[in-house]
Amino acid sequence: MRTALTLAATAALALSLATPAQAATDSYELIVQGAPEYRGETSKSWVRSMTLECGPAGGRHPRAEEACELIDAAGGSIADVRVREDGFCPMVHRPVTAIAIGGGGRYEETFGNDCLLEQAKGAIFDF
Repeated sequence: MRTALTLAATAALALSLATPAQAATDSYELIVQGAPEYRGETSKSWVRSMTLECGPAGGRHPRAEEACELIDAAGGSIADVRVREDGFCPMVHRPVTAIAIGGGGRYEETFGNDCLLEQAKGAIFDF
């Protein structure tokens, strides 16, 4: 009887000391690139980038938790995230390209302007 109790206590202690399994962390490098604007003989473009980590939400992204929730709700595919398609955006043609590298793949899509990007992808590219 004493041996059985000792074995049970030892097993319980071993389980309590075991390190819990960590969920896989997906890391994304997010890039938003503005198309070149031409003025005379010069052109000007811009790029902004951010790191997003999901599982748990983190990185430098200011809206990491919301962005990770959107990706998770779309089954892990940024391409499948669609927040709104019927909102109002100004009819200004200033194309931006959204790029995400990570989470097991690459996503790239061009939108007519920043507002249309925000409507389609919500917090993901809002940095």
